[in-house]
Amino acid sequence: MYQIQIRVLAFEDIQQAVDYYEEKASHITDKFLEHLYLEINVIQENPELFQKKYLNTRVRYIKGFPFGIHYVLRKQTIIVLAVLHTNRNPSIGKKR
Repeated sequence: MYQIQIRVLAFEDIQQAVDYYEEKASHITDKFLEHLYLEINVIQENPELFQKKYLNTRVRYIKGFPFGIHYVLRKQTIIVLAVLHTNRNPSIGKKR
């Protein structure tokens, strides 16, 4: 099974999303995190299932939320580069 490595900037993306949901509708925060971790598990089980969106970066969208998990494969490791809102410029993920 592939190992998961989440970059610091991706953790910051997640924290920004959590802060936003806490401010707007705190009851959604737990659901967001639950869906995020479910999608990370899906990626871990079959990382090549999702198409490359740019360069070697793949994106898995979080069901029910406007966020995508941007990741690359390096040998037996999945590196999560970013967790971006779909309205944000995906080139942010490219630079990471």
